[in-house]
Amino acid sequence: MKVLGAVLAGGRSRRFGSDKALALLDGRALIDHSIAALRPQVEAWVVCGREHPGAICLPDHPAPDLGPLGGLCAALRHGADGGYDAVLSVPCDAPGLSYDLLDQLRSAGPAAYVAELPVIGLWPTRLADALADHLSSSDDRSMRRFARIADAVATSLREPLANINRPDDLPRQPG
Repeated sequence: MKVLGAVLAGGRSRRFGSDKALALLDGRALIDHSIAALRPQVEAWVVCGREHPGAICLPDHPAPDLGPLGGLCAALRHGADGGYDAVLSVPCDAPGLSYDLLDQLRSAGPAAYVAELPVIGLWPTRLADALADHLSSSDDRSMRRFARIADAVATSLREPLANINRPDDLPRQPG
């Protein structure tokens, strides 16, 4: 199976108060932690919803400001056009992603997502048109709602995962 990785990074960081994708953890931006975990698991990767140096960057599809689903839709379309079978999506604000994330999701089913953090998922690229149609015809931007439309299986990861929403969620740095 040929898999495209997608870092969903188009959020406004309202609760964080500044650009959380660029917040530092262990001297590296949060988005770079996500990219580092994703790269060895996929054939290629993209960043959705923002510009990032060294990355292929995709704007939300079919329109801007659609939240994680707009980024996922852009990645699914890019993946389908590029001959990929699936997209492995991860957020830019969940450091500590497992280096066997793809294997864990693949074992759950052809379409699967993490129940506790549904922006992490494995999505067949054949879902690109269904997601674009959903985004064009509904105001529901819930990842779980799309997961139901996609018949995706909810699963839990073997290891708990941090999700950074506020500056206080960042682990304390020494010094």
